[in-house]
Amino acid sequence: MSNYFAYNLKKIRKENNLSQEQLADELGVSRQAVSKWESGTAYPEMNKIIALCDKFNLNINDLLSKDIKEVKGEEKSKKKLNNYFYSFLNFITDSINLFINMNFKSKVKFIFEELAVIIIVSLISWMGFHFIEIIFDRAFGFVASFVSFNVNYYIRGIFSSVLMIFFVVLSFIVFLHIFKTRYLDYYYKLKNQILAEDELSASKEETLTNNKILFKNNENKIIIRDPKHSEYNFIHGLYKVIITIIKSFFAFVGLFLSIMLVCLFSGIIVSFTVYKTGLFFIGILLACLSLGVIDIIFILLIFNFIFNRESNKKLAIWSFIGSLIVFAISCGLIFVGTLSFDVVKNNEASLKTETFEVTMEEGLFYRRRYDKGVERLEKYIELDIDNIKIECSINELFNVQLYNQGKSGMYVYECCNDPINIVREIIDNLNNRKIVNFNSDSMEVKIYASKENIDKLKSNQKIYMEKICKK
Repeated sequence: MSNYFAYNLKKIRKENNLSQEQLADELGVSRQAVSKWESGTAYPEMNKIIALCDKFNLNINDLLSKDIKEVKGEEKSKKKLNNYFYSFLNFITDSINLFINMNFKSKVKFIFEELAVIIIVSLISWMGFHFIEIIFDRAFGFVASFVSFNVNYYIRGIFSSVLMIFFVVLSFIVFLHIFKTRYLDYYYKLKNQILAEDELSASKEETLTNNKILFKNNENKIIIRDPKHSEYNFIHGLYKVIITIIKSFFAFVGLFLSIMLVCLFSGIIVSFTVYKTGLFFIGILLACLSLGVIDIIFILLIFNFIFNRESNKKLAIWSFIGSLIVFAISCGLIFVGTLSFDVVKNNEASLKTETFEVTMEEGLFYRRRYDKGVERLEKYIELDIDNIKIECSINELFNVQLYNQGKSGMYVYECCNDPINIVREIIDNLNNRKIVNFNSDSMEVKIYASKENIDKLKSNQKIYMEKICKK
């Protein structure tokens, strides 16, 4: 016999608050026999096993060969699922009876009201969906610059799908709750009222025979649901689903805020590299500290919400207000500190020139670059040479490379092989109270070629652009 029997016997005896002696008396055996059964050194006869199953409403196979805890858990889950299912069927039945028991005028009014509710709830959900999506796009814009296009695309797609499911389920719950409060509860109230009046007066017999409940104009009012009135189980289940979705959404927001907190504390450390800037340094330091405190407040609120813990709202509010005040002061210090800074744009001294030579081929052209919505125009200069000479002027901290795709065009692009050097230059300039423009978009491109080759380049470029426009 399986060891499950000894474990199950001990478990069900304790769950029913029975001692070994009490169980032995009910089965007509000694206490020592029950003790041996639970220790696994002895096993009862078949008639005793049957008596145990009858007493505790168990299956013989479950008692002997299964974990009774898992069996009861499965039975409880099935029972709960059945309750949801039958609750949903009862809801449908009551809704049908409600509609049948209306007169024609009430049915028309009911249909128009429900359509109006659907339109209003859908409109509000649509507005909420797009509002949160816009906020997410703005908030995620900073993170998106550090990830690839595909990752960014899938994250946005997953977020939009989850958000859409959330609003669909929320709209469905709101619609059901309004329907139940507006009609079903009122239907039950009228029905119970008519039945109660019938018991007191025989004159109500005709009403019971017809079994009709008419929604009169002067009675068709919104009835506030009695708090003691039981909810449908399946609606309660939908509430749980929507709460789970909300908590998942806030968990995602909490993860984003945690990453931001790490960045803010890193900013505190980095700010000490510009300690020579005086008020500007103090402003940056206070700004990072205040934003870090605000970030921590929101993380704690989200954590307490997800795990159903109480939050010290008073402390959170005062901390938030104090942090906002400190942040406002820090912005003022940063502004005052930058007034003493000199703004230096790219000048001839900070530029360097790089030159590339390309052999002229059939179909070759220079492809224009579009950066931040601005078209970069190249300059063509006639020069009595056989090949193509491309000259680029750019900030000395950047490098230029030529990409030649033959008939698909050629173009130059800037790159930075030593970003640490740029960071070092920025820090040194800030400590010297200078703001220097390191923008690589100021790159100037000059193309030297013979008149014949320049005409070919422009003609090929025009043909290529026409093909792109047709696509």
